[in-house]
Amino acid sequence: MLRKLMLRNYLCFNLDLFFARRFSVMGHVTDRTMQQQQQQLMSGGSTTWNPLDVFQNGTHCEYAIIVLNRPIRWQHNVLLRFWQKARITITVDGGTQRWLKYLEKQGINALNIEHKHYAPDLITGDMDSCPPYIVEKFESIGSTVIKTPDQDNTDYTKALLEVAHYAKTHNINLGEIYVLAETSGRFDHIIGNVNTLYRSDKLVGNTRVIQLASNSMTWILKPGMHSIHIPEILVQQKSWCGLLPFGCIVNCISTTGLKWNLNKTTMQFGGLISTSNTYVNSKVTVDTDTPVIWTMGIEFLGRV
Repeated sequence: MLRKLMLRNYLCFNLDLFFARRFSVMGHVTDRTMQQQQQQLMSGGSTTWNPLDVFQNGTHCEYAIIVLNRPIRWQHNVLLRFWQKARITITVDGGTQRWLKYLEKQGINALNIEHKHYAPDLITGDMDSCPPYIVEKFESIGSTVIKTPDQDNTDYTKALLEVAHYAKTHNINLGEIYVLAETSGRFDHIIGNVNTLYRSDKLVGNTRVIQLASNSMTWILKPGMHSIHIPEILVQQKSWCGLLPFGCIVNCISTTGLKWNLNKTTMQFGGLISTSNTYVNSKVTVDTDTPVIWTMGIEFLGRV
């Protein structure tokens, strides 16, 4: 069984490696990083996630922030620090105006040169949802504007491609991309964002893409073993979490550390899925044979 798991992980890794080399714009991932990941997978090791370190203790890798055209409901003391530490900042079309209005509520005029550190590095999108004068003003104080009129892909998908290209051309080794996307409003937009998550490895290579709402954090767990470190406050508050099999059947998934664990379980819509779960331990493990969505509540950040 262990040899089969190692072989499966080896094949998954080499498919990722193929896509990363086939599409040069997909991600700025160093050969050293790929070698480390290959060694980890071949040794039967697990992928480790410390999802809230970026807010609490800093982060061990460089990251980007993408602001989509969604409401921004974050506490300012959390989001502004998060923005300032980012290596690349991007607003997407109407997200540019939403970011500007959010800052205005905090008493910050981002169009003033004095506050240019709150101006995004990149503004992308087809530009049909943001007043031109806002884009032009940001451009005049240093933002790079990239129009992406292609209607076959969402602005979110195109933004990931532009971030990967920007990182590569500026020699930035991005480890993570955080995408601000509230999970409310139009259902088709929510599902469209999930679809982009599933495509992300073909867009940005091995850079992790994590969607953030003011009360939740969501990302893809690829096939293999994962170790997710949960802050003790979330365990104590019995905060919620879930595993969701979007797109296809998850044939075999096992977990530890959850109140309702899975044991070589099959998950699919119309059958069993894991929602409204919670923690009994600060370390959660997930072993899955199929990509699966992990989502978790982070409401406590509003009180940080």
